[in-house]
Amino acid sequence: MSDNKLLNQIGDLIDAKLDPIKKDLKGIKQQLNAVETKVGVIETKVGVIETKVGTIETKVDTLDMKIEIVNKRIDQSQEETIDALSELINAGYNLHEKRIKKIEKQLLQPS
Repeated sequence: MSDNKLLNQIGDLIDAKLDPIKKDLKGIKQQLNAVETKVGVIETKVGVIETKVGTIETKVDTLDMKIEIVNKRIDQSQEETIDALSELINAGYNLHEKRIKKIEKQLLQPS
């Protein structure tokens, strides 16, 4: 029986040494579970951020297209303004030439 008693004492010693280790492992497992939960929350937030970034990229692309359209309209408007001003200048010049000819004609008429 002394062998059994010795084995029981060895078992008790092993259990005594294992109990703190088991407690530490339980704490580590709880910490790991908390970390896994936090990682899940972070992954969710990253997914939301990725969605928002995608939305922003789409809006930026749309804005770029609108800016391009506005720039084209500005260019077209400037060209039309230049054309209109050129026509006005030419019309003014032509009218001026007509007035000069009319004055010259009146001056050359015998009185």
